[in-house]
Amino acid sequence: MTYNAAMYLTLFATGFLRLFYACYARNFRQPRSYQYSCLSLLLIALVLLSPNKSFGDDSRSDDKLSLRVAVAANFRAAAEQIAEKYSAASGVPVQISSASTGVLAAQMRRGAPFDVLLAADRARPQALVKDGTSPGPAECYAVGSLVLLGADDLQSALADRSKSIAIANPRSAPYGIAAEAVLGRDGFANAAQRRVVRGSNVQQAMQFFASGGADLALVARSLSPIDGIAVPKTWYPPIKQYAVLNARSENLATAGAFLEYLLGPKSEPVLASFGYQQCS
Repeated sequence: MTYNAAMYLTLFATGFLRLFYACYARNFRQPRSYQYSCLSLLLIALVLLSPNKSFGDDSRSDDKLSLRVAVAANFRAAAEQIAEKYSAASGVPVQISSASTGVLAAQMRRGAPFDVLLAADRARPQALVKDGTSPGPAECYAVGSLVLLGADDLQSALADRSKSIAIANPRSAPYGIAAEAVLGRDGFANAAQRRVVRGSNVQQAMQFFASGGADLALVARSLSPIDGIAVPKTWYPPIKQYAVLNARSENLATAGAFLEYLLGPKSEPVLASFGYQQCS
């Protein structure tokens, strides 16, 4: 029996006994017909006030049916579409929150009530499994890609040191690591002195570019599915994104079902529309 159910049962029993005492013990001198009438009303109240569901269900049952999914900033738009399709098929609502992978992993380790973490790298999910924050295993759910925004020609734009460029912070965001690898290529060595604007995550890097804070941006294809020039995938290490469950989750079975849906064929069209590939 849950805590809420036990508390309800205790209060209900106490109230019933007090009403019984008021009807019978305190009114024993009243005519018996009065006592019968009072007890009849008491029984009617008992039926009306009794819970419509078993004591094993508490007021949090609806919350336990919903999922809270923490998503790396690059994957938010894709996750929202996949969550919508999953909810339509399963009836389970999904709440999405996003930030950089580093921030989300730290929050989950400190007890944030996420059921699932969709990270942008492999290292942090594996670390969560290693320290027991996640029951594991870490599973690859998507492979991301980079695009260059603000240019007509990839080579000349990246070689032009007068052009400032926005990227995600390599210390906290895997797309920043990929962007830094591109900028470090030998062909762009003369651009080493360019101004690089680093966002805390790839979404913020996109915002810097959109607001005019940088001339160019190296960001996830998912943030600009139509615009931009695709960066050859041989120019940066594969951006394999991994997912883990939260060991503290009260919805592990449902969270596992969501993750299975994400890894399955029904998610592939959504992934492709945002520039992702499913993991092989």
